[in-house]
Amino acid sequence: MHRRPVLTALAAMSVAVLLAACGQGGGQGGGTSTPARDGTLTYALGDEPETFNPGLQDEHTDPVTELVFRGLTRRDADNKVVPALAESWEVAKDGRSYTFRLRKGLTWHDGEPLTSDDVTFTIETIKAAGADSPLARNFTAVTSVTAPDATTVRLELARPFAPMLDAMAMAVLPRHVLNGKKITDSDFGRQPVGAGPFELTTYKPGQYAELRAFGGYYEGAPGLQKIIIKYVPDDSARLIQLANGEVDAAALAPQQAGKARGKRLEVYPTADYRALMFNMTNPVFADKRVRQAMNHAVDRDAITKSVVLGYGTPAKGPLDTSPYAAAPGFAHDPAKVAALMAEAGYARDGQGLWAKDGKTVRFELSTFAEDSLRVAILNVAATQLRQQGFDAVPTPRPRDWVRRHWGDLEVFVVGWGTPYDPDTSVYGPFHSSEALAEGGSNFGSYRNPAVDKALEDGRGTLDPDRRKAAYDAFQQALQDDPPFVWISYLKAINAVPEDLTGPRQRTLGHHGYGFFWNAETWRYR
Repeated sequence: MHRRPVLTALAAMSVAVLLAACGQGGGQGGGTSTPARDGTLTYALGDEPETFNPGLQDEHTDPVTELVFRGLTRRDADNKVVPALAESWEVAKDGRSYTFRLRKGLTWHDGEPLTSDDVTFTIETIKAAGADSPLARNFTAVTSVTAPDATTVRLELARPFAPMLDAMAMAVLPRHVLNGKKITDSDFGRQPVGAGPFELTTYKPGQYAELRAFGGYYEGAPGLQKIIIKYVPDDSARLIQLANGEVDAAALAPQQAGKARGKRLEVYPTADYRALMFNMTNPVFADKRVRQAMNHAVDRDAITKSVVLGYGTPAKGPLDTSPYAAAPGFAHDPAKVAALMAEAGYARDGQGLWAKDGKTVRFELSTFAEDSLRVAILNVAATQLRQQGFDAVPTPRPRDWVRRHWGDLEVFVVGWGTPYDPDTSVYGPFHSSEALAEGGSNFGSYRNPAVDKALEDGRGTLDPDRRKAAYDAFQQALQDDPPFVWISYLKAINAVPEDLTGPRQRTLGHHGYGFFWNAETWRYR
């Protein structure tokens, strides 16, 4: 959650001055490109999570959680599932039984042993949490989880669940810390105990989180001694801090990519898309022809070139980067806009706006005011929609306001996407059981029986051909009954010190999540 105010206009104007004054920018040496030599990396990003408890997060997490915790599995450079806390596993042919064997000698950051009892506790706790945990949906098919010995965990399922190995990348929680407490325990959310390569030593909400290398990590001590994650929600402020040496590295917006002097840019593809999300409880969006017309009204190519500045690609749907990509997408086509709106009973009024029964297709188009890229997408999309007759009113809102008023939003510039099993990208935001009113991450309250069936079929079979057919059907259903106006997939841009070694490219997730996926191997030359 962002708690810091948006940078003032005066501060934003000072970026160029500071860049010129700082010359090469650089690390913590105050104007030099040489980073701190104590093995510390300070990294600035915009998004601060509400909690570091991975049991309360969706698949989109944050660098601190990524560094502090580990699951039984994890993903490699190709986002394929590989061993982590579990060194191996066996899957029954019918997909209804999984046996994991943990590495021997695992320990938590506080020195306590990590055993199979921690794994059973984690799964049982997450499953029992229901709406409190977005990950509970991954364990509805689990009928029992047992620990025959200290390093063996066995799961029994009522039915196959195709993403199970992917789901087991979920962080294991420490039983000895959380036993007898609710999963929503706020203390654990701010002072977590994990088994990952770094342990959290200091957290100042709204400011920074400091992590120290964990010598007991199962793959050996990390190369960096310390990582500091600094929360700087305003893009311009991050660039200023990068230039004057307050931080060594930072997540950048597209328009800033050429301004990080003295740094190396790590530009990675992502599964992270931007789209306009409809609030389906709003009667104006009840007719799918209106939503189809709005999809044809937006020029994705123009937005990708003018706003994303080429650091991305036009979006067709939610699975463009997956092996299951099959959606044809919506072309910019004013003629189709006119035909669909006329078919829906609308006509242009004296102001050129689509109207029926004296009412225009009027809605507030909003997003996080602190996110300059989303605001730019919002403004260009609103202009395009108005040119095509939709009464779009651009209204950015502070992030804290948005989090309190999700149900009041009419159209919102949303971001989503993971590069993992397709279920992780689409079940949460599109299945009706995940609707906002039911505590889920389907923030637009979208409901479509064909989509529900396709999503259930996709997660309920291990057969590759049947899964492909399910996700093809899912995307065709979204094409017919769109919950979003798809805009663009983004590339993640990170500026790092020239002599930092180890960062390795892979397709990242929402907000560029996953950049620190192999941070235990990073070090300075």
